[in-house]
Amino acid sequence: MFTVTAEPRQAFRLAFGARLRADAGLMAIVSGPYGRLSEAARVPYPYLVFGQQSMDRNAGAMGLAGANVSLQLDGWSDYKGPAEMDAILSRLSVLLERQTLAVPGFAMVQGSLTCELSESFEEADEDMPDARLFHGVQRWTAEIHEAS
Repeated sequence: MFTVTAEPRQAFRLAFGARLRADAGLMAIVSGPYGRLSEAARVPYPYLVFGQQSMDRNAGAMGLAGANVSLQLDGWSDYKGPAEMDAILSRLSVLLERQTLAVPGFAMVQGSLTCELSESFEEADEDMPDARLFHGVQRWTAEIHEAS
């Protein structure tokens, strides 16, 4: 029987953010990542924001509780076309795919960080109806077990 002592979602988000902030190349081209932005916030484009998180407890090994944890990362660019957002999403993939993060209080399964979804699309800028933004979305998943 598994004994669950904590949920890894917050620890995973913190470790994920630390990895992004530690990459000078990524931080040279984006602001963020932000946990949340108010509607009144004005930050320079391009930027990244943590989105929806989810967890599926159908993981675990050797008597330790575990979960598959997912985190969505949203990005916005006001560049005239998808090239900037696509370059950012590509940089994220190079930086994170099949990596293992140090998740405090937990043990991430070696190399289990994977990108389930990566897309970019054009959408209206709510603040400027005649302007267009490019929205990028990636959903990352990792298998995380409680530390033994």
